[in-house]
Amino acid sequence: MANSPMTRTQFSSSLIAGAVAHTMFQTGWFGFGMSLAGLAAAALFGNLVDVIGDAIGSEAVPSLFNSLGVGADILFWVLIAMLIGSLVLVLLAVIVSVWLLRLTGQRKPWAVTWASLGITAVLDIGLFWLYVWLATAVTDSPVAGPVLLTPVFALVGGILLGALVWWAIAHAFRNKSAEQQGGDGERGDGDAATAAPAPVTPAEA
Repeated sequence: MANSPMTRTQFSSSLIAGAVAHTMFQTGWFGFGMSLAGLAAAALFGNLVDVIGDAIGSEAVPSLFNSLGVGADILFWVLIAMLIGSLVLVLLAVIVSVWLLRLTGQRKPWAVTWASLGITAVLDIGLFWLYVWLATAVTDSPVAGPVLLTPVFALVGGILLGALVWWAIAHAFRNKSAEQQGGDGERGDGDAATAAPAPVTPAEA
């Protein structure tokens, strides 16, 4: 028996799943990118310190360089922890999305989740810079604005974008067979009525 199109409960669940799951995914996605960038910078800085130390000589290396080297090592492991945490957050976003969609009998919750995540992952890259630009435009400070307001814009934008994308994909994956069968039935009744022979009157008999 074919599933019916999206019910009002499924419509609401797709909005909630998108808002919650995309907020989690967006945080993990941004954290993943920043962690990778930080790891690259930390590795470059650590190598630079080692090169300078080797050039000067191990006995003549000031304590400052030693401290910088230790700090670079600590930063490296902090970024590794952030990277792992970001991946865990992305995984949780997938689980939460599938769970919320399946809870209301949404059709193809895994397909809806992966398609929505793929679309938002691409859009989030461009929207991140839009959030930074908006945060800079509404404040006088080029530093405090992006640092303080960008997360706020990202949170609001992420909720709206997630709800819209998840609803659109869930709507696209809904089962249309019930509507099509209804339309075919109506056309079939019309065709049957047209093809039915006219009743024979007694005079004609």
